[in-house]
Amino acid sequence: MREIPVRKVEKTIRIPKDINEKIKALGLKKEIKYMRKELIDCPLYKREVSPIYCLVCPYFLRRIKGVIHCKYDG
Repeated sequence: MREIPVRKVEKTIRIPKDINEKIKALGLKKEIKYMRKELIDCPLYKREVSPIYCLVCPYFLRRIKGVIHCKYDG
């Protein structure tokens, strides 16, 4: 299990429509507001992404106190 720290940024990040639709289907619309101003270094995508991507990722475990817990071993 990896622990990935979350960094705050000033500029809001655009989220693709397909990810937004999955979030709405899960009923997690409230969490998006503050997560749009955060970034993580994703081991799956190998780039900086918003933690919103984690909510729909099969490797996502939990988010506690500014740290994403991820099951990805790649």
